[in-house]
Amino acid sequence: MKQDDYQGLIEQLLPLSQTPKFEVLLDKLTANEPSSAKLLIKMEIRRLITPCNRAIDLRGKVDGDCHEYSLHGQKHWLDDVAINRYYDRLPMYNGQLTQGLWEDLHNTPNNFRVKHEKEKQHQQQGKGPVSDASQSALLPEKLTFGHYLSRSESRIHFATQVLITLNTGHEVHGVTSDLSNSGCRVRVPAAFDYPPSSEVVVRFTTLAQTYPDPDLEQGLSYRIIGVDDNKDSTSNVWLRLRLDTNSDAIKQALEAKMTAPDFRGKQDGEDKLLTLKLQSYEQSFLHHTSVLPLYFAQDKMEYVLQTRQNQELWAYWHDNRNQPVINHLFNTERLSLLQLDGASTNQLLLYCFSVEKNKQRFFYSASPSEMSEEERQLFWHLGAKRASWRVFKVTMSAINATDIERLQDVSPDWLNTLKTLTHVALVQDVTHADGRRSYLEHPKPQCSSQVLRRFLHQRNPVCRAQLISSDRQPQRREPRYVYRSEVSMVHAEQGPLKGQLIDFSSGGLNVTLTQPFQGARDDLVSVSLDTFVNIDPRAPLVDMPYQVIRVSPKRDNIQLKLTTESPNTRRRQYLRRLIEHNQDKLTVLDERLPDPPLVWAMHQLLLTRLTVQPYFVQRDNGALSVSAVGINLPPGPLYRFLERASGGRQLSFYPVFGDKILTRTHEVTRPSQPLNELVREYFVWIDIQADKVRAVYTFADSEFESDDARRKFVQLAQKGGTFAVIRNRMTPMTHAEQDIEPSQLSALLKRDSHKARQLEDEFISLCAYGELVDVTDEVLMRLGR
Repeated sequence: MKQDDYQGLIEQLLPLSQTPKFEVLLDKLTANEPSSAKLLIKMEIRRLITPCNRAIDLRGKVDGDCHEYSLHGQKHWLDDVAINRYYDRLPMYNGQLTQGLWEDLHNTPNNFRVKHEKEKQHQQQGKGPVSDASQSALLPEKLTFGHYLSRSESRIHFATQVLITLNTGHEVHGVTSDLSNSGCRVRVPAAFDYPPSSEVVVRFTTLAQTYPDPDLEQGLSYRIIGVDDNKDSTSNVWLRLRLDTNSDAIKQALEAKMTAPDFRGKQDGEDKLLTLKLQSYEQSFLHHTSVLPLYFAQDKMEYVLQTRQNQELWAYWHDNRNQPVINHLFNTERLSLLQLDGASTNQLLLYCFSVEKNKQRFFYSASPSEMSEEERQLFWHLGAKRASWRVFKVTMSAINATDIERLQDVSPDWLNTLKTLTHVALVQDVTHADGRRSYLEHPKPQCSSQVLRRFLHQRNPVCRAQLISSDRQPQRREPRYVYRSEVSMVHAEQGPLKGQLIDFSSGGLNVTLTQPFQGARDDLVSVSLDTFVNIDPRAPLVDMPYQVIRVSPKRDNIQLKLTTESPNTRRRQYLRRLIEHNQDKLTVLDERLPDPPLVWAMHQLLLTRLTVQPYFVQRDNGALSVSAVGINLPPGPLYRFLERASGGRQLSFYPVFGDKILTRTHEVTRPSQPLNELVREYFVWIDIQADKVRAVYTFADSEFESDDARRKFVQLAQKGGTFAVIRNRMTPMTHAEQDIEPSQLSALLKRDSHKARQLEDEFISLCAYGELVDVTDEVLMRLGR
């Protein structure tokens, strides 16, 4: 019998070894085992629970710094990994220091003997040393969007040992990384609980030896203001502490230390670097996110924020006149669900499609809660077969007093306007193109399609919300010029039309008509600029083919663009020369650009309300890794799910990419001809037993042979552990370094050129942006689970 074969059984019986139920449970669990195995298991358990009086001293035996701890009436020297293991395994040995616990602490992964034995074993098997590179590549740096570090005083890079007494009475050894007169940052073991806002006593044991001071020796009261993961090691974390005692002991010690000739510390400008880095990543997110933010004042939509990647979603909600009609998506009933009193955030899933009839576009939308099962299946059958089929996830959150306080610093001039805003709605397109067949596989109801007419949108009024460009850059390709003149047109169906030119450019016209226009967007009209022709009869401005790009709601105004046919090249050149020769007579129609403080306010309201999990992929010497991820505090359910996969200590993208990050991203990250967008759904099952992660199984939607295979996987996953379907959208990133504010980068270069270049290199190496969305509910409904 090999002891390893019964290791799980031994650990299961250990906590009960000193209870009356031990013998009964041992007989029950070993009923199918030979009597010799039962005897050996019992002997091994007795050996492991034997009390141990030997002190533990790991100095020189492990890869890490050891500190003195007083445990079980003795002094022990343990490193951070061992103290973490101690508190994790102590309940198994009923709170006693036993032979088994002593052995556990001498067999940690960073023990030199254990590392040597593993390396030797792998070499004998023809393998290299164990590498965690693939796992670490999926453990990104966490960036809290919308939260900026601003220090009121300078910090000094200075490492010194401290002894921290927690409010539970435990004493923890730590090492500072920087110090200021009123705060510090300390590396401490991760085994202990550090509740934010709790008070701790910090004794500067090493500093007190050089600068004797009662406050340094007896300890100063600090308050925990933050706990950050250490990306270099899971065995310790970073504590951010604020001084809560009126004492100048630290200030005097720092001043004396800085004047010493052997002092090598330096002033820390980390807050400036971190703020610039965070804002640069936020700018990249704003450029690449597909989320469409809508800003409401009660039931009225006031603003729409347009980014580079959500223009297609915004364009979808335009009718045949090219007028926005997304306002009808938020009817009174839906707003009552999304703007519930007392609820900070509410979500709604919406199925949508449009129908073209008599050159008019009609939109339908419905949420699952608004329909019976029969109506829902009929909606699926009528909509999913159309190219216009979409599934949207709408998240609406209330604007609170904290938001207004933040905006007061960002946009004080707009505060009166911003105070009228009450809610922010974020619209996400979660349509899965290959999932249409799943909707159509459900039986089609026999009821009439007329039952769905209540989900038909009205055409008027159109959306009057102000469209704000996130880039704060002019959207026009060329300037427009104000000019009044007569225009005659011919429409293929409506016939001759008369109008007056309002403004024009070399490639477009804005015309007011004397009678309503009966056509639609993309129709062709033949245009003659009569006034120009009367001045110059040879002007090639007669019967010019223009395409309609927008029709006003009253149909008395249309906007046109010159088609790209070859004869129009000469006409476009003529108009350009005409404009150049008459610059002094023409008035430029200025484009109305949003006020930058207003755009910044819109950005802040979005950055603090992430409904996706944004992440950034980096290429370093050909190797891909997830380098950074944007989060909000407190983190959302999807964040918790990804964190659970790594054992609850760090956020891991292993459930999405596993060991296949290269193959699952190469369409977007390849240097030549990357895809503009890659959308995939991943079915993820985290197999958990006894609160321990046993395995993580991930399958792309395309890896299932059929919907039945998907359903069987879902059924298996729901029996044990945690299950989710994650939608992953990726886009390539080029020249990400342009998202770094040049003026701030220049200031950082003067202060710390090395860190400035590091930041620039970090952004140059970014090759892809991605965002994850939890679509579990929609997929389960689609599959009929």
